[in-house]
Amino acid sequence: MPYLLLFFNIIMMSLGQMFFKQSAVFILAHNELSILTRYLLNPWFYGAISFFAISTFTWVKILTIMKLSVAYPLLSISYILTAFGAFFIFGEKLTPLNIGGTFLIMLGVSLVSIK
Repeated sequence: MPYLLLFFNIIMMSLGQMFFKQSAVFILAHNELSILTRYLLNPWFYGAISFFAISTFTWVKILTIMKLSVAYPLLSISYILTAFGAFFIFGEKLTPLNIGGTFLIMLGVSLVSIK
């Protein structure tokens, strides 16, 4: 159960980042509006906040059943999902340096997960 909650939290965080990025695209596309109006009319921004709110409540629950020293490093999997999401959804480049860093994160997560 703790790892299922952690996986859910990782997904929520990654989706939140994708929605924040789309929110930024919306803001850039609506320069004719004031900055406050661009946020108020931005559905992506509200989605991102919602994902992060769900993630925050889930995180607190996770910390009631898992050690922080185990849960937090595993949370870094969200960096990997977000990088690949940025590549596939927004067409951002993944350089060899990005991919190498991603593999190092995966190695670190694997080492932390060993009991």
